[in-house]
Amino acid sequence: CCETNIIFKALSCDTAPHFTTLAKFVSSHAGEIEELFEQVLLVCHEQGLLGNELFAIDGCKMSSNAAKEWSGTFKELGEKREKLRRLIRHHLKEHYERDEAETEAELDRDIRRANTILSLDEAMNKVDRFLKTNRPRMGRGKRSKEVKSNLTDNESAKMTTSKGTIQGYNGVATVD
Repeated sequence: CCETNIIFKALSCDTAPHFTTLAKFVSSHAGEIEELFEQVLLVCHEQGLLGNELFAIDGCKMSSNAAKEWSGTFKELGEKREKLRRLIRHHLKEHYERDEAETEAELDRDIRRANTILSLDEAMNKVDRFLKTNRPRMGRGKRSKEVKSNLTDNESAKMTTSKGTIQGYNGVATVD
């Protein structure tokens, strides 16, 4: 059905998982799936949302307003901060070596370098503030290892879609 039925294509994001994958997932989580689905149906019934004819649940991945390049584990973000510090030191060293600018072209280059140093310093301070004021995000379920954080929107996550990787959310829609 994931290859031919439009409803199944929408639910599977136009992918066709092997039937054994679905069967294994359902059989290994049958109790949890049944309990969760029962809770969803009870809430919908209490809200008067069920017409008792057709009930559908669908999910979609939505982009957030956060940059993927500002994501990483705390270790990766610490390494990014150190890289930014090294770049700042490099640019400052070059700036001090060319402190005695004589031509207008050299002055323009020094202004560009100073602007680069300021933007690198701002980025480094952004990472530093985040690392000092936040804790590592831990995964849920069986794996409780650290998951990637995002400086711009820490509640969003990197997710793989059919069109590549996005920084965003998994939205779920329910209709009757």
